[in-house]
Amino acid sequence: MKTINLKDNTSFDVPQKDIESYLFLRNIANYDIATLLRENGESLLVYPHSFVDCKDNMDKQTIVSLRETEKEGKCTRLEIQTSNVVGFIGIGGRNVSICSRFSGREEDCFLHYMLEAICGGNMVNLPHGTSIEQTFDFLLYLFPKFLNEALQQGIYREYQRKEYNDVRVRGYIDINRQIRQNIPFNGRIAYRTREFSQDNAMTELIRHTIEYIRTQKIGKSLLDKDAEIRANVNQIIAVTPSYCRNDREKTIRNNQRLRNHPYFTRYNALQLLCLKILRHEKVKYGNSDNEIYGILIDVSYLWEEYLAILLAEHGFRHPQNRSGIGRIYLAKGGKLLRYPDYYDKEPLGIIIDAKYKPTVEDRNDIHQLIAYMYRLRGKYGVFIHPADRSSCNEELTYSLSGYGDEDNAEIKIYPFRIPQVSDYEEFKRQIKESEAQLAFNCAKWRGMSERVN
Repeated sequence: MKTINLKDNTSFDVPQKDIESYLFLRNIANYDIATLLRENGESLLVYPHSFVDCKDNMDKQTIVSLRETEKEGKCTRLEIQTSNVVGFIGIGGRNVSICSRFSGREEDCFLHYMLEAICGGNMVNLPHGTSIEQTFDFLLYLFPKFLNEALQQGIYREYQRKEYNDVRVRGYIDINRQIRQNIPFNGRIAYRTREFSQDNAMTELIRHTIEYIRTQKIGKSLLDKDAEIRANVNQIIAVTPSYCRNDREKTIRNNQRLRNHPYFTRYNALQLLCLKILRHEKVKYGNSDNEIYGILIDVSYLWEEYLAILLAEHGFRHPQNRSGIGRIYLAKGGKLLRYPDYYDKEPLGIIIDAKYKPTVEDRNDIHQLIAYMYRLRGKYGVFIHPADRSSCNEELTYSLSGYGDEDNAEIKIYPFRIPQVSDYEEFKRQIKESEAQLAFNCAKWRGMSERVN
């Protein structure tokens, strides 16, 4: 069966002649993502790997919703509604691709470009498909980012049981081994200890994944693309002296239980990713009708993180919910905690809000931005949204009434043009122009703010 191509945040009626070919979506339809992960946790990967990072409650979202009309026990009308989730999903050998609604093409250059910017890799050769093999290639591209994020918390450590047979007894004597190995007595004592070690099941799993990736065609470029990933790979190699290629299956078995360490929180996602990569050969030949696999991505989070990279060059802060960096309180005494998308702390500065929408009209969005402007004493609030041919492509400016004595605060709605081409190299050339235009406007907005100040 050919791949079904959908767009995020889109509703459409399936032609009656095609209804039967869409009914397999019942396996995932109308279930929230948290439920699907509980039932298919080892086959589904979610990015970002923590729901805490998402402002739109990704765990409560559905991938697709179905509305069916039946007549005499047969579905006669089928309506499909997608959400903020994009990605590649396989259901019992049948494939679904959910692309960005701003791409305009089945080849989702926009999605791949944002992932390339955030993951720091070159995804130009990543297949635009949804077979298990193609999904596996995508997992390899995520590994460097997951590894870097995990090692920001340090090398994973846990207690390990070690067995020794020497003259320096520093643990519990193992009577059975003592009789077996040291009778007649040879001066040595068999004993065991429990040591806090960096060479453990988790780091061995990561080491096996590194060695496996090195055997892949893209492996060298992934693990050698920048100084950070090279340093982190070398750290893992240094702390796993007991690594043995033949222990791979044993290491996978030792990681059947996912770790939930209260400090090494980022290792949970890395452990799951490593298991997916190392189990690839087993998963690839699965033929269960109910098997669900793939990658789910919160595209609004992706859009926000992509803009953060562009805006960081202009001095904007990007608060992070998970780490608490950049948070503000709307009320005194640490009350009413909020996280604006981007802002500067200069008096009469600029607050920017990322919106993954073709237009910005929701009153809650506008009220929220005004609240941030009031709290941070900002004179300029800017919405940045992606724009295709069907979107508003003109920058709109609204002067706010009743804001201070000078009455000169403004809200701007800025469309970021997304190229509508299928050739990836041409897409990159055109979106660089959009990025340059945004940089020009950031400088202009900042200049206006400084003049007012």
